[in-house]
Amino acid sequence: MISTRKKLLIFDLDGTIADTIYSIRDAINLTMDKYGLPRRDYEHVKRSVGNGARELVRRCLPDDMREDAELAERAFCDYDELYEQTYANIDGCYDGMSEAIHSLYEKGYMIAVLSNKQDAYVKKIIEILFPDGIMSYVAGQTELPKKPSPVVPLMIAESLGVKPENCAFIGDSDVDVLTGKNAGMTSVGCSWGYRPRETLEGADFVIDSPAELMEIFK
Repeated sequence: MISTRKKLLIFDLDGTIADTIYSIRDAINLTMDKYGLPRRDYEHVKRSVGNGARELVRRCLPDDMREDAELAERAFCDYDELYEQTYANIDGCYDGMSEAIHSLYEKGYMIAVLSNKQDAYVKKIIEILFPDGIMSYVAGQTELPKKPSPVVPLMIAESLGVKPENCAFIGDSDVDVLTGKNAGMTSVGCSWGYRPRETLEGADFVIDSPAELMEIFK
């Protein structure tokens, strides 16, 4: 049986803590407008997230342009600047998620966030969603390897003085499940996010609501 006596809980952001697709879609469409390319709807953008902003932008280009590395990089740089205008277009956390995270914090868990979104925007969004400063560590994509690499999760754990086996990684995608596995952490898949529930197979726990976090981490 998997021990749930953890000290550090590391959460994904997009699709786990909050639905950020509208903010991403708005910046994607400003980028597409700049190049005279077709706009993308919510569902297209939702399918495209999860592997970092560069891959997101590439996936949103027309099929016949996705292998043009120079264009993809220019479009990413434009998107990165334009997201400054839209990143705050978020309604808040998923129902029950803020309450669950605060309850876990009050029980003594350290809370961290790791996302493949650009680091500066991850920090800004978390400041909006959790202005009380309960997060022990917040990180997004930098020059370091992105998820599912275990490099940054292990770095977070070490910096907070917690062994990997005393950590859990919580997210809505197969990338997040694999991240937890690669880092030697308990993995928790959240079915309310951007990927079908079956993609979470292999997680130590799969949950259907934030309230279930309180059952796992008693």
